[in-house]
Amino acid sequence: MRSVEAAVSRLLFWGGLAGVVLMVLGLTVYVARGPAGHLPDPHRVVENRARGHPADVFVSVEGIRRGLDHWPVDPVAVIALGIVLLLLTPVLGLAVAAAGFWLAGDRRYATIAALVLAAVVLSFVLSRPG
Repeated sequence: MRSVEAAVSRLLFWGGLAGVVLMVLGLTVYVARGPAGHLPDPHRVVENRARGHPADVFVSVEGIRRGLDHWPVDPVAVIALGIVLLLLTPVLGLAVAAAGFWLAGDRRYATIAALVLAAVVLSFVLSRPG
């Protein structure tokens, strides 16, 4: 069982660290360019205004992907990617815990981790607009 705990611990540590590093990197580039050096993607501006969101906010994974696809990379997209990674890290930790406990033969903890994972996924699905 200790290997399951170690695997989840490593996943949470490295996932959290990677998310924070991405956010700091994006913020550093954003500040270095200055406000005049940051022009949002016109497609994102139109899409966000139609939905009533601020122009500089990424509201979808597809928007983040588009922000990372062109050169120079949009630093706000890098920050948003770091936030998404921070949000996904505990969910992935639950999945690893459920699978690891199941493989280790600890059905009780595997069931608990699976139920918590199902609750998190269900809350995400039910909270989506439209």
